[in-house]
Amino acid sequence: MSLEQDAKKLLMDRLDDCLSIHADMLDSTNIGSIYELQDLAALHYYLKVEHEFTPAEVEALLSFQDPLDVAHWCWEENTHEHSFPICELLDKIDAFQRFEQLNEKTSPDRMLGLIKRLGQNWVSLRDDWLSMDKEILIEKVPEIAAVQDVYAYITQGMTFEKSEVEALLSLENPLKYLADRWPKPVSDLIDMDDLLEEYIGDIQSSPEYLAQKGEATARESVHDRLQKAAQRVSTQGSHAKESRDPQVR
Repeated sequence: MSLEQDAKKLLMDRLDDCLSIHADMLDSTNIGSIYELQDLAALHYYLKVEHEFTPAEVEALLSFQDPLDVAHWCWEENTHEHSFPICELLDKIDAFQRFEQLNEKTSPDRMLGLIKRLGQNWVSLRDDWLSMDKEILIEKVPEIAAVQDVYAYITQGMTFEKSEVEALLSLENPLKYLADRWPKPVSDLIDMDDLLEEYIGDIQSSPEYLAQKGEATARESVHDRLQKAAQRVSTQGSHAKESRDPQVR
């Protein structure tokens, strides 16, 4: 098997792994997530069965942590009716700046294993939250927000060293470990008094206040017009009565 064939086989295997990870991470309660997985599955089939890869396309996609997701965004921006020029589209969507790339020293299999572990952690935590009473769930909002922030940051915008991947994989739940240590909300870190006073001082020039005032003025205007119309009707009725009254001459 040639080097080009080896690289393509590796990409096909990576595409399989990525689809499996996205399936594991599926939020079955979210219709949008189900449709997104269907789109990824359709693209996965196209890439494996129909698309004729160039060596440059194979090399480019293999450099990404999630080549299937990157290919999906290329597909979304593709305006060619009868072709799918991946390298051209990678430049168009600024993929090498937007998407996570594999560290040369990091094993793709281990990196995919970490992403899968994080996805499994997310699903497990989400299921725990969904089983809680509403009152308890409300108390968990800061924890949920931290987990969401960590998961989004790690899977979309961080490049790991080999030692970091191995350290995280040594934990059963690396997602919760990092979320428990995630920085507190900004309101817990700085004095909000001055900032809130500034916001309050800006109320009367804010779009919300002006829109609200405009609605109130419009309501008052309608009320005034109705009141004046009622007064005219009342006055006209009185004049008509006086003209019909024989005692009024």
